[in-house]
Amino acid sequence: MKPLRLFSTLALSAVIALCAATAWKLRTAENAASANRAWGNVETRQTSLAFEASGRIAALHKEEGESVEAGELLGQLDDEALRISRRQAAAELKRLQAQAALAHEGTREEDIDAARANEAAARAQLEYASATLKRQQDLVPVGAASRQMLDDARRAEHAARESLTAAAAQRAAAEKGPRAQEIAAADAAAEAAAASLAALDYQIHRGAVLTAPSAGIIRARLAEPGDMASPSRTIYQLSVADPKWIRAYLTERQLGLVKEGTLATVFTDTVGPVDGTVAFVSDTAEFTPKTVQTEDLRASLVYEVRITVRDPENRLRLGQPVTVEFAQPRSSPHD
Repeated sequence: MKPLRLFSTLALSAVIALCAATAWKLRTAENAASANRAWGNVETRQTSLAFEASGRIAALHKEEGESVEAGELLGQLDDEALRISRRQAAAELKRLQAQAALAHEGTREEDIDAARANEAAARAQLEYASATLKRQQDLVPVGAASRQMLDDARRAEHAARESLTAAAAQRAAAEKGPRAQEIAAADAAAEAAAASLAALDYQIHRGAVLTAPSAGIIRARLAEPGDMASPSRTIYQLSVADPKWIRAYLTERQLGLVKEGTLATVFTDTVGPVDGTVAFVSDTAEFTPKTVQTEDLRASLVYEVRITVRDPENRLRLGQPVTVEFAQPRSSPHD
């Protein structure tokens, strides 16, 4: 009986030892898995969209819940008044550009010839007026002309002299051409007109249209065609869908294993795996938010981590709880 009892005792001890070893291995494996795992949610990032310009809304093209692509047209203002102003600005630009071109070309030869001819005519008129004045001056002392006739001759001679001075100045200006300051002023006026036209083009093609800044989902439509819009009035609320962010939380023990650039894999109960990369690890501890789907962590101090994921098929839903597994760091050859 004693050998049988001894054998039974040894067998029971062996079974207990085997169970203990198995349990230790399972516990070790579980701890290793937990060290590389975190829980969080697909972060909801929302942006408010408004027109850059003020005006009456002509059209809105998207409804709540619809998906949009980056750059997609969402709405448009009535821009008829802007287009009328643009036509006026375009005509003014052409006029000022023509003036600037004339300033650069200088005075035409025919204009110079005309200025010289005007000067010659003014000189001839002065010579005639001077001769008439001389004649009147000779006739008045002998009583052949009245004092009134002499005064008229003096006024005519003075007027002819002033006309010759003006004609000579015009001829000199024509020969010299526009001054550098006049050319610069003409260029500046044309540039200002071009800037005004560009501002109107911007208002028409950018300010009066509303486009999606990124891919996402329309969460709210807060206006309708016919309403007045302004830069301070939100028209759509857009949830950004690409790229997606995962916000998860690490224990202090995990901080040494996860760094910016660490590769990660994201799972959900219905979707997986989705590859991602750690983009941010907080250095400030906080209490775990209630949204984390593990009761064991909710009373713990944890560190926020954000993972970027590419999800072109839109498998991950905004706000959805997820599990994140981080790639284990490679061991060095000396370990």
